[in-house]
Amino acid sequence: MSKAILTIDDGPTTLTPSMIDYLKTKNIMPILFFYGHQLENHFEEGLYALQQGAIIGNHSYSHPNFDNLTYEECIREIEKQEALLDRLFQAAGIERTYKLFRFPYGAKGGKNKALIQQYLHEHGYNRVDDSQIDIKWYIDNGLNTDIDSFWTFDFMEYQLNNSADFTFESILQRIHDPNPVTGAPLLAEDLNHIILIHDHESTNKILPNYFEILIDYVVEAGVEFTAPRISVVKR
Repeated sequence: MSKAILTIDDGPTTLTPSMIDYLKTKNIMPILFFYGHQLENHFEEGLYALQQGAIIGNHSYSHPNFDNLTYEECIREIEKQEALLDRLFQAAGIERTYKLFRFPYGAKGGKNKALIQQYLHEHGYNRVDDSQIDIKWYIDNGLNTDIDSFWTFDFMEYQLNNSADFTFESILQRIHDPNPVTGAPLLAEDLNHIILIHDHESTNKILPNYFEILIDYVVEAGVEFTAPRISVVKR
């Protein structure tokens, strides 16, 4: 049986409250990475997730590919979303005791990667505790030392919107793939994962209740979801 932390990108949306309610019935605590445009349009949904105990992280303001931005543009994206998250916590009446960041598309800034990592370090960002992850690909790519939050398995269910060749069966094949190009087999014994799924209304139109269907599927297949722990990064 593998163990996993659940992370959800690209919210909040109108789906977010139902996701949170479902996860509470399963006793699964998620990390939600919100981005600014979505949070401005669905502030109440984001507030609900926070008030129900979800961990909320920064996913930039406008969800750009950081590899295509200047360093200054990258920092503006991060800081503009930080201001929104501060407002969210204030509205919820909850003290903000951590800061997490995930790059859109996993694009870490290209030539600016080191500078952005330094910025995250100097500005008190935290890391998801990944000390139990012993996946060669993850370690070889330095993901166990970067400040930002990455993943070891992506459902890629958003591809249902992008390609007629990508189907529900394609997702199941990913789940059961014994030799993935990235990460490690999700259903392998005694592995620890950080799982990525997305909060997309467009995907729900193609595959209604996709979120619950996929989480139920991997739980029944033997994945045990564990509560995330947040590590303090020494300055």
